[in-house]
Amino acid sequence: MTEKVDKNAPPPPQGGAKRQDFRVTLSVSVRYRVAKKIGDVYKLTPFHKGLGVDFSGGGGAFKIGKDIPAGYLLYLEIFFPFDKFPVSVVAEVIRTKPDTLKGKKVYLCITRYLLMSPTINDKMVGYFIDDGARESRKQSA
Repeated sequence: MTEKVDKNAPPPPQGGAKRQDFRVTLSVSVRYRVAKKIGDVYKLTPFHKGLGVDFSGGGGAFKIGKDIPAGYLLYLEIFFPFDKFPVSVVAEVIRTKPDTLKGKKVYLCITRYLLMSPTINDKMVGYFIDDGARESRKQSA
């Protein structure tokens, strides 16, 4: 588990900033690139693949094969079912912790969104709310 914070990373959310957004468990493909600071410039790694498992309007969690330190920045492409194109997001790694996927050791990477189009965010949250309403109707039927 990595809790080491990069000295150039933005400060973490304070106090009541955690878990304010509606959340949904959803299994979707995620592609990501890690932004590594080299001098005064950020360089992006090649794309890596992950599996998104938990999302909200403020951040998400996905399973990956590598440990990424807290404070690192990611460029994410999330393939939600509400759009034929991936949602592009810049996010900060809050933490990673050991996890499993199909019996293999992986890491759960928890992020908070830093840059996302407000239109896309509204569309995403609307989908989450609709999905939650559909699940509620199924359970009460």
